Amino acid sequence: MEKVNGVFDFSTISFANSNWVILIILVELILLTINAVVYRRSLILSIQSLYSKRSFSQVSKEGKFFSDGMFIFSVPFLLLTWSLSLLQLCSYYFPNMFEALTYMEAFGLIVGALAAFFLLKMLINFFLFEFFECSETRYDFHVLSFSFLLNCSLALMLGHIVVQNTNFYSFYHFIFLIIIGLYILKMYKDFILKSKRVNLFQFFMYFCTLEILPCLVVVKLLYMFGNQGVLAFN
Repeated sequence: MEKVNGVFDFSTISFANSNWVILIILVELILLTINAVVYRRSLILSIQSLYSKRSFSQVSKEGKFFSDGMFIFSVPFLLLTWSLSLLQLCSYYFPNMFEALTYMEAFGLIVGALAAFFLLKMLINFFLFEFFECSETRYDFHVLSFSFLLNCSLALMLGHIVVQNTNFYSFYHFIFLIIIGLYILKMYKDFILKSKRVNLFQFFMYFCTLEILPCLVVVKLLYMFGNQGVLAFN
């Protein structure tokens, strides 16, 4: 930092990547705090819906889960937590992936990609429920999916806070075990909820199309472009 014409020039000081991470984590905490204080009941029910049959039944009966203020504040929270964790992991395992971008450009790219991914998944989900003629159970499936994502987000937030402060990336192995456990529980609940009109083969097709295939595509893209850098897209 130099003094030019009696005024300090801050233009030579860069906003370090670690500062961006701290800022993003602060935004996550603010969003979570708003939900915990203003929409405490809805937040607790949404978290417990994956584990508690009583909480799930209560949310299902009310039928206005996705118009609640808690959901509005939770959507950016989900995008921030998933995106920051993905960026941390990509920067560690695929250091060349975003070498042509600034930290926030890479973060924005991941946020946009995740938002598009979730939106596409919702559209496919809507089509499949209509195709199998079981639209009456769509709301319950969406409640479970959101509860799963929210629980995963809480685990991921813990993960990138620990990694940011300790640089202990192996901690993510523990987080992945939690997410796998949550995913198995979600699939079990999905199977219980499935309509009587849907046979095992149709449920298997639903599972592969909406759960397995998107994950395989994402993993394939990561390995395809991970060691080539962003310039490989040009």
